[in-house]
Amino acid sequence: MIITGVVVAVVVSSVPAMAAPTATVTVSGDVASARDYSGSDLVALGQRTYPVPGTSRTVTGTSLLDLVVHSAPVVPPGKNTQLRVGVRVTGKHGRSSTFALGELDPGFGAQPAVLTTDHGIDLVLPGDNRRDVMDVRGVNVFVDRTTPSTGPGLRVVTPHRTVVLPAWLLAHLPARTVKVTFLAGTTPQTHTEKGPSLAEVLLFAGVLPTSGSAVTAVGDDGYGAMVTLGERRPLLLSTVEDGAGLAHPQLIPDGDVKGGRYVSGVVTLSVR
Repeated sequence: MIITGVVVAVVVSSVPAMAAPTATVTVSGDVASARDYSGSDLVALGQRTYPVPGTSRTVTGTSLLDLVVHSAPVVPPGKNTQLRVGVRVTGKHGRSSTFALGELDPGFGAQPAVLTTDHGIDLVLPGDNRRDVMDVRGVNVFVDRTTPSTGPGLRVVTPHRTVVLPAWLLAHLPARTVKVTFLAGTTPQTHTEKGPSLAEVLLFAGVLPTSGSAVTAVGDDGYGAMVTLGERRPLLLSTVEDGAGLAHPQLIPDGDVKGGRYVSGVVTLSVR
């Protein structure tokens, strides 16, 4: 049998393309306002433009500092306790960078960190691309509440153990000398400090220093401030100031604008 005049119609159904998921960043941890932020949410917080050192380029985006401050870190009472706040930024594939809030503050460390939204959400540090994080997914805020230890020596406290370093050891570690200038209120102060690097002290305490290490120095009066070993500045524990030996070491974040992170009488280092 021959069949003629048959028309075969081919129907192609049109399936709408699935929209790409909107990138979001989750702010969590020790904050009063934990939530997710889309790129447009970040833009709504305000945009800042920073020069890239050594080039004619600029970077525009949402300041990481502005995002953290907007999320309202929960800090203990006391003087300058915002300087005990740390921030860990994590990307889609697990890469992370850690910052002290004081490092980002223009009044102290003055290191810009910018969340750009041109292609997803990326963290960009003008002049310090070692700590850039692509495809940011999380911003975790943490607060160090360590209190001062008692007894002789310097206590180095980690989540797993505590080590006591005697004063004579600190005095015999390889030392460097720096001349520092910072503001105490509105008055400039200049001092000559001598002592081992913070990384060297941690190494002798059996703590492997990494760029992601956040260290809070706590003085015998309870005052504390955080630094991270990834900062682009010399970090010292001074044992000699202006030629005179110190009873307890002093944290020296060379290059800070104000003196809030210069912690004197350091008796405890909290590492996380």
